[in-house]
Amino acid sequence: MEKQRNDCPFLEKFMLPPDNYEIFKFGGSSIKDEERGIQTMLKYFSSYFTEEQLKKNMTQYNLQTMFDIVKKYFAKEYDYTGTEIELSNLYQNTINSYIYNDCINPAFVHIDELFESTVMGFLLAMFKWSKDFENLDTYGECFKYVLFLMNDVCIFGEMQGMDANYALMDTVDGDIQILQLAEDCYWTIVVFSLAHEIAHAYLACIGKKYTEKHPEKEEYEADMIAYHIVLKIIMEEKGVDVVLEEYTYLAPMIYMDFFDLYYYTDRVLYKTVFHDWKHPSPIKRKNRLFAVAYKEEYDFNTVDGNHLYSGFLDVYDEFRDQLLLKMERGKLDKIVWTERRGLMRRNDNEQEGSNGI
Repeated sequence: MEKQRNDCPFLEKFMLPPDNYEIFKFGGSSIKDEERGIQTMLKYFSSYFTEEQLKKNMTQYNLQTMFDIVKKYFAKEYDYTGTEIELSNLYQNTINSYIYNDCINPAFVHIDELFESTVMGFLLAMFKWSKDFENLDTYGECFKYVLFLMNDVCIFGEMQGMDANYALMDTVDGDIQILQLAEDCYWTIVVFSLAHEIAHAYLACIGKKYTEKHPEKEEYEADMIAYHIVLKIIMEEKGVDVVLEEYTYLAPMIYMDFFDLYYYTDRVLYKTVFHDWKHPSPIKRKNRLFAVAYKEEYDFNTVDGNHLYSGFLDVYDEFRDQLLLKMERGKLDKIVWTERRGLMRRNDNEQEGSNGI
């Protein structure tokens, strides 16, 4: 395929579109504290890690490393280098990833610090809940933490405080299996998200056009490309330094379920209905991904991954059922901020009208 200059004005966000280059490129701040993260890990998992090992892991597994691997596979699989695309990683109060490309400024893919902490916390809580489902204390703590993530973090964009982090870590204290499951699935989700955004730039570069009647086709295509990249990395990057584990191959589906729970929680608590004419629902996107996963060209062991996802779906369904039940019985009244949510909706509508989006 002949390489082409990316000269198509383009801006795409994983779930919601930003609108201004300066704000989204340089806005926000970094509140990440890697040293505190290391000390927290040592507090709860000192039997398994040393400080030196944790620091080594952080140099081997990080956003920039994964970003470089994804771009390498775009060059290999699609003859698209995307060398001009940069990585942005600040706290901008959003759990979404997005790509900004206005053909004037350097294009960048943004992965928010809130995305990082929220997805990791979600995986830890859901996998621990699934593993110890019959333990009532674990059940209750995991449900409350997932609800906290959906309401306080996803809907209102608030970074988890240390009290919340410690509450979660107290629940998974010393469970190295859950930590490894969550970390492995997290990196697969990160690779999928990065690849999804770069896929939008690639599709624009090769001149793909989408009609106003079916704009959602671009999202489906970006998902297919991103999942192909994920599965190829799983198959080919093996050996001593495995990049993505085989059993995490359904992690992108878990990511779609994460967004579905977010929208479901918003609907139950605040009667907010997700609608974006460019973006199909997470469940529709997930079903399309399943069509890719089992193609003959992808050859790896899927048994462990299927078991992991089956257990995840059990607590996914449980959360939905319990949320609705508790809401109907008035047990969630203290955490429902209806007036604040209404103000957010009004602000969104005013901004949408003024920008003509």
